[in-house]
Amino acid sequence: MSAFSEMTAAKAFVAANGEFAWRRQDIEPVLDAIRDSGRATLGGEVWLIIGEHSWDGLIPSLDDSPPGVWHWETKPRSTSESWQQYCARTATESLEAVREMRVEQETPFELIDRLRFNVTYVAEPKT
Repeated sequence: MSAFSEMTAAKAFVAANGEFAWRRQDIEPVLDAIRDSGRATLGGEVWLIIGEHSWDGLIPSLDDSPPGVWHWETKPRSTSESWQQYCARTATESLEAVREMRVEQETPFELIDRLRFNVTYVAEPKT
């Protein structure tokens, strides 16, 4: 079962290894699709697109500081949380983390259009 509709996948940057990453404005429906497919979001990171299927995780800064990695992680599943609750919570946590990221404000203007958000997610473990 795919986590993404054709439309959601069509909007994605596809890396050489098959991983997806999306523009900021497309991330909410992506997180919703992951949640709705019964998967939990573990976190994600921002990629700088450097070629047709290539990216770099080190994002240049506006100031003279070294490039940095922009990422987020969700809290682990609690013992009292159902899988569905965990999926919903991690989608919400991820959306909040992305909304709070100021990566565009900290990145040189000419690179902003090449920023994409990659999401790491998992299906419920088989027991």
